[in-house]
Amino acid sequence: MRVRPATTGDVDAITQLMNAHGTAVHGESEAAPTAVLEWLEDPELVIRLGERDGKLACYGDIMFSADGTRANLDIREHPDAPASAGPMLEELEAIANERGATKAWAFHASEERELAALVRARGYTPIRHSFRMLVRLDAAPEPVGWPEGTTVREMRESEQRATHAAGNEAFADHWEFEPTPYERFARWNFEGANFDRSLNFLALEGDEIAGICLCSMHWSGDPRYGWVGILGVRPPWRRRGIALALLLHSFAVFRERGCTRVGLGVDAESTTGALELYERAGMHVHRRQDTLEKLL
Repeated sequence: MRVRPATTGDVDAITQLMNAHGTAVHGESEAAPTAVLEWLEDPELVIRLGERDGKLACYGDIMFSADGTRANLDIREHPDAPASAGPMLEELEAIANERGATKAWAFHASEERELAALVRARGYTPIRHSFRMLVRLDAAPEPVGWPEGTTVREMRESEQRATHAAGNEAFADHWEFEPTPYERFARWNFEGANFDRSLNFLALEGDEIAGICLCSMHWSGDPRYGWVGILGVRPPWRRRGIALALLLHSFAVFRERGCTRVGLGVDAESTTGALELYERAGMHVHRRQDTLEKLL
């Protein structure tokens, strides 16, 4: 297999591979061409493609932590190209070493047994797992109950930096937290074709941001699939029901727009009770992803 850098001319081929992989592993598409183009244009994302007999066999990317010490590796094999992940993993590790990373994280879905065996054989050790959770919007969500003195509204353009700061504060006590620089946070949450300001909600107590819920349509391009990207409450306002109220508010807005399902990702070992909160809101575990670590 030949591994090479990706270009913007590879958008359609990458999209086809992503969706073939997602359909084979999870029974659903993963990405629209607009999302793939944004990955390719992200100055911090390193993308490599593996070709076999002139066809795209494997996708791999690296996103380094803000301090550059950790390389996060994501690999997707085309279902018709088994064993292509091995050369890709070697290439990504070589890039991580060249750029001075001291450790790497690799990820795989629980269903990807061959990929799991491969990364373990290369010295990776499981350290964490996370869930993708889903709710079906067949019926109207339960009424939202806001704590006294708390209101909700859409985020304003002038509040993007304050929203970023609130997000960093809300997740500061989470496992392996690293503050996200504003430029990276803005690129992921406030820019691109999928950004919709009317799907970004702030819970306020007076002029203070108590919690944030940053949403979008799912990057697969399915107009019936909503996504909660970030849901967080600042520590002074926790345990008041704000997170549940924000989540149910987002469900109601998505349902009004014709969505039939909403998803989000969560650390399975969250210490803030996130998993239980999402289950109370009617969500269920849809996928599991394992995180494995290797010192470089």
